[in-house]
Formats: sequence, C-alpha cells, structure tokens
Amino acid sequence: MKKWILILIICLALGFTAIGKTKVTVWFAGTTEALMEAVDDHLVPAFEKANPDIELAVEYIPWGELSTKLTTAFAGGIGPDIFMHGQAAIAGFAETGVIMDIDSLIDKLEDPEDFGGTLGVGLYRGKNFMVPVFGSGRLLAYREDFFIESGLDPDEPPVTWEQLRAYAEALTVYESGRLVRAYAEALTVYESGRLVRAGLDIPVSAIDLQQVWTGFLIANNGALFDNDFNPTFNSQSGVEALEYYVGLIREAKVASEYGLTPIGNLEPIAAGTAAMCFMNNESLAAIKEYSPDVYSKIRLAFPPARYGRAAFYSFAGFMVSSSTKDLEATTKALSFMTSKDALIAINTALGSLPPRQSGVVAEYIANDPNLMKFVEGSKYAYGNPNVPFWVQARDIISKYLERAIMGVMTPKNALDGAAEEIRKLK
Repeated sequence: MKKWILILIICLALGFTAIGKTKVTVWFAGTTEALMEAVDDHLVPAFEKANPDIELAVEYIPWGELSTKLTTAFAGGIGPDIFMHGQAAIAGFAETGVIMDIDSLIDKLEDPEDFGGTLGVGLYRGKNFMVPVFGSGRLLAYREDFFIESGLDPDEPPVTWEQLRAYAEALTVYESGRLVRAYAEALTVYESGRLVRAGLDIPVSAIDLQQVWTGFLIANNGALFDNDFNPTFNSQSGVEALEYYVGLIREAKVASEYGLTPIGNLEPIAAGTAAMCFMNNESLAAIKEYSPDVYSKIRLAFPPARYGRAAFYSFAGFMVSSSTKDLEATTKALSFMTSKDALIAINTALGSLPPRQSGVVAEYIANDPNLMKFVEGSKYAYGNPNVPFWVQARDIISKYLERAIMGVMTPKNALDGAAEEIRKLK
C-alpha cells in the first residue's frame, strides 16, 4: 500500500509540474529538414533551459497548407500563439482580428534597432504586426569586367540617379561594337543597329516592373498608399520617378523596351547581354551554381539615391495571435526566436537573408561579399504595402506602368489612370 501511495504522490507531483508550465505554440512555415533540426535540436532546448516554466510546442506546416490550416485552427479556437507567414498575409489577418499589433512588444525584443528598416515590412495601418525572420532582397548588380572595359571604376558604382543613367549609357553596346557613349566622352547616345548589351537591364512588365519602379518612387520621397489605403503614387514624386524610368528606356536607350530574356539558365547579366540590373539573391544564387566563373565578376551595390535609398525586400516573419492566453510567455518566445543567434541559426539552415544587420557574422554570409551586401542593404528595405486589395492594385499599377514604357501614355496620365482604377477597389 505504501508503495502505491508513493507512486501516486510521484505521479501527482509530476502532473503538477507539467500543469505548472505554460505552453506556447509556435508554427513554422516550411518543412526543410535543416530548419527542423536547427529548431528542435538547438533552439527549443536552449529556450526551455533558460525558461524552465515555459514549454515550446513547435509545428512545421508546408507553405501550401499554411493558410488553410491557420484558418481552420483559429476557427476552432486552437490556433497557435505565434505563427510564421509572408508579409502579404498581414492585412487579412489584421482586419479579421486574428493577430494583434506588436508595437508594445518591440522594445522587448533583443536590440530592435539591429533590424534596421526590415521591421517596417510588418506595418499595417501604422501599426506593426510582424517580426521578420528570413527574406529575399533586390540590389543593383553589375559586371566589374564590363565596368573596366568601359572606363569605369568597379570600386565606385553609381550612387545617384544621374550617375546610374550615365554609367548605363557608358556600358551600352550596339551591334557595331562601339560603346554608345563613354562616361567621360560626349559621344551620341543614339546608335542604329541591334542592342548587343544593355547598360541597365530593367523590367518592363508585370510584378518585377512594379517592384523596381517602386524603389525609385520611394527614393524620391514618394509612397504607394497612405495609411487609409488611398493611392498616393501619382504624386509629383511618382511622376518624376516614372519619367526617369521611362527615360532610361526611351531616351537614353540603355535597355530594350521589350525587355531581355535569360539564355538557358543564365540571367542576362550572366550571359553578357546586360551590364547592370536589379537582382535578387535567388537569381544570384543560380548564377553562382550554373556559372561560377561569371559569379566572380559580379558585384553588388545599394540602389542609387535621390532623396534617399530604397531596396525591395520581402520577408516571412512571426505574427502573434490575438487570442494568446499568456502574453508574457508568448513575448519571451517571440523575443528568443527573433534574437540575433536564433535568426542566424534559422537563416543558416535555410540559406536565406537574415533581417538583422548582425546577420553578416553568419559563416555562409561572411564568406560571400555579395550575400553580405544583401544583409547590409536591408537597412534600406521597403516591401509591398500591406493593403487588403494589394494583389489587384499591384496588377493595375503594373498595367499602367507598361503603357508608359511603351509610350502610349505619358507617365502622369498612366499613374493617374492607375490611381483612379484602384480607388474603386476600396
């Protein structure tokens, strides 16, 4: 009898210990084995050792199933305390009250200033709803060998809009083999014949066009929308940005109005049909894999500035459920999983871009100057605006930008037309 009583006491004690722990549920997006190993074998044990009163329950959800499973879980009242999603999902979750704004939690994160501009990608209606975890960026890429050939210093990439156009003109080559205009010489910009090498490969259609042009808009002190989702991109700042963009193609003729296409697995800059472009880290990784000899000739620079710099970055990050039962415990988990060491571990496992400036110390980044530049460039990050009707608005903006590039509408008329059509979406 005493033996059974002792066993019962032990079981009850264990039960009360378990009950005494607060459980925080965290959903990661993606089922990459390296990610799961980093989190399960290292991050979770480290957190629970530092916080013995909290149990982390981590699940990994395939990206393709994430939205459906989240909807089902929250509808059933069993949603996670913290979950990962792309920044484009913020508006929908915020409008339905699924997630809470985390403005009051930012100061409780480890060194929030280390995030630079990336915390801004989580803004919706002026409040922050997401802490970025990993992402992708787009910077100015250029061929150092083409710079040298054209009399330009590869250690001094263009830093202003004016320099970007002048450099692009110097780097452009037509079928005659002669430079359209050397940077230090007053040769004519116009040359008959086929464009052999674009000085600057810039998008002329679809999403890429919208993303790259938006960088010029923001660098010119413009914005796509205000906090009430009214379009503001047709301001004077927007018109000037589009006039500049169109001028690169139709006046300076440093790029084809029909765009450049990859050659096999190679982007134009790798194939030698472009000297500069705005490139993301995924495309750069492909060049490193398929054409390592060319990769060694590619350098990166921050986007040239007008009133400021702006580089497009897209992030997935953690959002906090508005129904979390223990906000203090959830905040501790959020702070730990977005700490410097945790984000280096997560991004090393994924081979992605960490959102913190301190991410440059990660071995896979520190050994590659181009990846280091992407991390450093995140301080100039901007992302797609978090508006409920963004996908439709994006397509409308792209459509009208294309019309301006083709010369069928003036930049002002194109932007006014896009703004008028988007207002009907509200």
